[in-house]
Amino acid sequence: MKIPKPEFIVLYNGTDEYPDYTELRLSDAFMDIEGLKLTGIDKIPLELIVPVYNINQGHNPEILKKCESLYGYSFFINKIREYQTQGLTLEELITPVIEYCIKNNILKDYLEAHASEVINMIFGEYDREMDIAVNRREAMEEGMEKARKEERQYFFELLDQGLPVEKIKERLQQEEKVF
Repeated sequence: MKIPKPEFIVLYNGTDEYPDYTELRLSDAFMDIEGLKLTGIDKIPLELIVPVYNINQGHNPEILKKCESLYGYSFFINKIREYQTQGLTLEELITPVIEYCIKNNILKDYLEAHASEVINMIFGEYDREMDIAVNRREAMEEGMEKARKEERQYFFELLDQGLPVEKIKERLQQEEKVF
């Protein structure tokens, strides 16, 4: 059975100096690589090469131009660091940075919808339980929307069968009692 080729990519946005592009190799983490007995083989039996792109402002502009969300994220992090150089703490700067980005149409829709989650993530409070709760809420909303669409489709199917609206209402009410 064939499977799709996996691709691994790391996007670097740390504060250390880092090249625009580099590669990480799994074999660099192997212990005793020199001691391996590779008879007749000049390759390591298991290798993973992961490209690493620096997405900090001023690095890889061609990549950031291709993806508005990635550019926005890079800009957002850069703005946080800029405010930090002015001596502001995270608590003092996070709201002004979010407001600045919204005002300047940087991640505007996302920040308007998820500002509290962003703040929690910045402060390291976005934990697994919160992630699960958010995912559950989103899944429930999706499920309810799907159910509404199916109910509307069912209603129209009954109409197409020639049933009067009053009979359709009765049938729907009876089916609600079953569930």
